[in-house]
Amino acid sequence: MQEVEDTNNKLVDVIKLEDDLITIDKTQYKIVENHDDGFNKERIEERYNNVLEKYDYIVGDWGYDQLRFKGFYEDERKESNLENRISHLEDYLLEYCNFGCAYFVLEKVKKDPIKKVSHRRSNRTNNRTNNHTNKKTNHKFKTRMNHAKPGVKKSEKPTKSHSNNHSNQKKKNKVTKRHVNNKKKTTTHSTKKAFKIRKIGEKNK
Repeated sequence: MQEVEDTNNKLVDVIKLEDDLITIDKTQYKIVENHDDGFNKERIEERYNNVLEKYDYIVGDWGYDQLRFKGFYEDERKESNLENRISHLEDYLLEYCNFGCAYFVLEKVKKDPIKKVSHRRSNRTNNRTNNHTNKKTNHKFKTRMNHAKPGVKKSEKPTKSHSNNHSNQKKKNKVTKRHVNNKKKTTTHSTKKAFKIRKIGEKNK
């Protein structure tokens, strides 16, 4: 009897094809993140809503033992806004999810084609997209798991002109030192010649 009740509670069929690939009612999704094993096949089948099919990404997070869903679009879609763009996923997790909660992110394998928008809006969208592209690394979104590590600055090598100046200065120092040493030797030698050793009892001439 218990098995019949569980079957009746299923709203969709979730089939796991691979470790990171599933189908929800024959629509394929890739598991791009599974933080703290938040993905739960049985609970998804019980809680899934068909409204989520229109989104490019589905995020499921846990709070008080309840699974909650949130849909996100690609940034370029005209349907997207600040609340449901995938680039704002990190903001959603920080603001609406319990700290340290388990969650998962599903990406639709075959997304609907992105419709072209008006030229004016397209330019604004492209500018925003380019700015975002310059900041991102390997992901379209940031979460607690995929923050990029700050790059380590390499030590700066001296420029060629600086290196030449340094080399010329060393040569000048060597020449100056050699000149000083020669001058000292000459002075010592001339000083020795200026004095004549007298024998005991010899009178000055």
